[in-house]
Amino acid sequence: MAEAPSNNVVPLPRPHAVAPFEFPSPGTVILSPITNNSYTVGDRRGEGSFGVVFDCVDVWRNALVAKVLKPNGSAFDAVEQKAMSELGALVHVRHPKIVHVHDAFVYKGACYIISERCDNTLHNMISRPNFEPRVWFFAIARCILQAVHFAHVQGLVHCDIHPGNIFSRFIRDEIVPAEHAAFTFKLGDFGLAKQRVSVDAQSTFLNSIRPPEAIAPDEFGPVDHRVDIYHVGLVLLQAFSGQILSFDRDEILAGRPRELALALPPSVAFAIEKTLRRHVVHRTSSALEVWRDLSAQAGLASAS
Repeated sequence: MAEAPSNNVVPLPRPHAVAPFEFPSPGTVILSPITNNSYTVGDRRGEGSFGVVFDCVDVWRNALVAKVLKPNGSAFDAVEQKAMSELGALVHVRHPKIVHVHDAFVYKGACYIISERCDNTLHNMISRPNFEPRVWFFAIARCILQAVHFAHVQGLVHCDIHPGNIFSRFIRDEIVPAEHAAFTFKLGDFGLAKQRVSVDAQSTFLNSIRPPEAIAPDEFGPVDHRVDIYHVGLVLLQAFSGQILSFDRDEILAGRPRELALALPPSVAFAIEKTLRRHVVHRTSSALEVWRDLSAQAGLASAS
């Protein structure tokens, strides 16, 4: 989980007696002691390694999600610390291309993190047979690279960027609520994020996206913020290819992702293969540089 600065880590408000843990059921109303806002829980939306996500609606009728952290056999204080760490990280990353966190609290023995509700994941979009990579690619790249650049400026490394943690969202029209005025992509789930100075080979990475330097740092270089650049490269490779890809340890060490990127059209090949170089010293150094490479190759007006 993220390691927030100590002056920003404060215990989540909770009752003196902690109730036995249980996941909420649809229709359950949970109350935040921080904001006095109440949230009505809806259907179970998804599940990750560290939590289960439910739809919910607050008193303002905002469509939100409630992430309930899993105990996983841990003592309550350890679960609470995970929630505090994730919240501490997100305090520093308020950005329109990053999923917004509204609230975090303990209710009846469970740690809740309340976030804006998005409409889909990039994973689901790419998996659809009618997904058109050429239509969506540059919008996806522009949004996610902005988010990564901002996080890095704030001193955070996400460590877990993949299509399942990139979300699409329709922006609500307040005058005509049934209509959607805009569409955007956002980076979410900072549950594995770490302070930039704390990222190392022992940091937690999903095996399917573990960068080469986290497997063999002596050969490929230091583990730093450029793990996010490698992960972005994997996302861009999948977005442009229009298919979800998976690589095992041997393929990652052999540079298979970069080989696939080199076979892409010239308009994107250089920018993507550069993010997937195994040796960190030869990899793209920042999200801003990735965007400049993409813009230059594609001849976009925003190249400057």
